[in-house]
Amino acid sequence: MLFCDRSDAGTNKVMANINLGWSVRIGLVVCIVALLALNWLARRDPSGMGPSTGPVGATGTGNATTGPLLVNDDWQIRNMATAHGAFVIEVEAKDPSQVEAIAHALIEPIKADYDEILVYVSPAGDPSDLPARRMQWTPQDGYVEIAYDQSKSAR
Repeated sequence: MLFCDRSDAGTNKVMANINLGWSVRIGLVVCIVALLALNWLARRDPSGMGPSTGPVGATGTGNATTGPLLVNDDWQIRNMATAHGAFVIEVEAKDPSQVEAIAHALIEPIKADYDEILVYVSPAGDPSDLPARRMQWTPQDGYVEIAYDQSKSAR
């Protein structure tokens, strides 16, 4: 009987000694070690160097070896999505007119992987979903910027 023994005058006894074979015990230990290793791998920094502590410029880029920083004082990524070879990045920026510098920082490291990359830049703190500017990159046309009308009457 595995869980309860009702043979002692109606009292319930839980069996304390479950006899597991050595193969089961070793299997459980291996599973626990494997889960701990996966947890450690998932939590460590992929570069192995820890977080970037280098200077951050207005474009949000660190030095060339660490790649772009995705969040900084001047802009941050709100949302990202990919589908059918296209990558869309929504950014919130203090100065949306810096769309070219922001787009270059985000697009350059990944442009070989996509057929089209779109970076939509909205003003920081703007509750609307309407972007101020869009930068489109394609291998054929390179970078193409569009500035949307943001007047109050157009909303």
